[in-house]
Amino acid sequence: MVWTSVADLRVDGRQRHIVKPEDEHRLTLDVLLEPRDSDTLIVALHGALNRDVYTPPRFEWMGTLAGRKESVLFLSDPTITLSERLRLAWYVGNASDNIPERYAQLIRTAAVQCGATRVLFFGFSGGGFAALSLAAVMPGSIGIAFSPQTSIGSYYEQFSDMFAEDVFPECRDYADVEATYGSRVSLLARYANAAPDTTFLYAQNTGDTHHMRRHYEPFRELTEGRAGAHFRLREDSDGHTVPPKEYLLEILDECASGDLQPASPREASLSL
Repeated sequence: MVWTSVADLRVDGRQRHIVKPEDEHRLTLDVLLEPRDSDTLIVALHGALNRDVYTPPRFEWMGTLAGRKESVLFLSDPTITLSERLRLAWYVGNASDNIPERYAQLIRTAAVQCGATRVLFFGFSGGGFAALSLAAVMPGSIGIAFSPQTSIGSYYEQFSDMFAEDVFPECRDYADVEATYGSRVSLLARYANAAPDTTFLYAQNTGDTHHMRRHYEPFRELTEGRAGAHFRLREDSDGHTVPPKEYLLEILDECASGDLQPASPREASLSL
């Protein structure tokens, strides 16, 4: 179904919903919703897209989440449609369109119509960034992030430079983007002012040294000790790889149960 505004959206079984505003300067939201008889809505977010293989929209985690009892909402990042070479855009939007805020409106609408009172955001890498960003935008939700970036500027320069050039061409460079849109491109800025009980579970592969040092450590230092902050450390590989399906579902089950546990002694010993 195609809608001109989020307020018009109506849920009627498993369906793709496209929100195409009449304002040509705003991006088109594209989602796939699978409503189920549950009080929980899982929002699935994608990471980098190989543009030689995939064409937007991208609905990631369909295999992993198949058979779940919760309702599931798959979000495609419209930001990557701004350029054919963009592989990763972190659900940021552009100068004319704050995508985290607009998607939050859509999620609230979908949750109400699905009968869901709890929202879980779920993503890896760039999708993990979006999960944590949206959790801060939507109080009462839970962000579940696996080895996410926490600052676009701390990621590999080729990605941040391309992002700045193609998404914010009015800015001089990435530094100008961050100075102008701080909380949208840096979770350190977003969480510096987030509600102290913003809830998230951040699961990091300790073998991914880039994300451990440049993303996990600064974010944990900022948020350690907050009521809603939960961290999990384990070694899955020597690089930036998706965790095993069993672990993904184990973490998801823990968050869906509403009974988040503190870090294990081993994880605590690995913390800052």
